[in-house]
Amino acid sequence: MIIADRKPFQEIMDMLKPFTKILLLGCNECVTVCSAGGAKEVAVLASEIRLTRAKEGRSVEVVEHTLERQCDPEYAAEVKTFVEGSDVVLSMACGCGVQTMAEAYGNKCVMPAVNTT
Repeated sequence: MIIADRKPFQEIMDMLKPFTKILLLGCNECVTVCSAGGAKEVAVLASEIRLTRAKEGRSVEVVEHTLERQCDPEYAAEVKTFVEGSDVVLSMACGCGVQTMAEAYGNKCVMPAVNTT
């Protein structure tokens, strides 16, 4: 099984600095089991991002979604509308999921929010 840990919050915020429309994408497989990137973790991180941006006086739109498996191109295709409406995809999946999303949506910046171990 793949195990992951969320990146430090400040590192995530530094990566997101230029973006205002963020798709925060979780995965219901390995990262859910290790409590790093499932729906619950997506909701927590989305709240942290919104609160931090509000404190900074900067606007942000964070769309939350969790796929059954980000590493499966069939599931990756389900979020096309969400991806098209965002500036960046912040993936809470393992490296394989991030890579699958980057390949599926080559015109979008896809960034990892977790470190796969």
